[in-house]
Amino acid sequence: MIGENEEGGNPGAHWGEIREIRDSQRDRWEVRAGQWRALELAREVFGEETSAHLAPYPDRGPYRGLLRLGVPFVDLEGHRERERLFLALTGSDPVLARVSLVFVFEPVLTDAPRRGARE
Repeated sequence: MIGENEEGGNPGAHWGEIREIRDSQRDRWEVRAGQWRALELAREVFGEETSAHLAPYPDRGPYRGLLRLGVPFVDLEGHRERERLFLALTGSDPVLARVSLVFVFEPVLTDAPRRGARE
């Protein structure tokens, strides 16, 4: 039988709070892992100049976060092809299969040729 603690409450109640905190921390780290994996894939496709920023996003529905990707932009046709390749890679990635993110591409204008980008 579980008795009352010194404050008169249930001593097991704080374990529920600890579990909630741990679940919340785990969820944040899963989203962070998804962010870093998406950045790694984006750099393979768009080039090393790619940046990623996790934007505030309500924690509801199937998506776990909104990831803004700043990607080098040279021309629209090439950009769309690289977007398709990136989305295909993310669709088959085991980390991103667990963490559904909304990707927002922010083209960064550049005249320089892309280095390290997958063709």
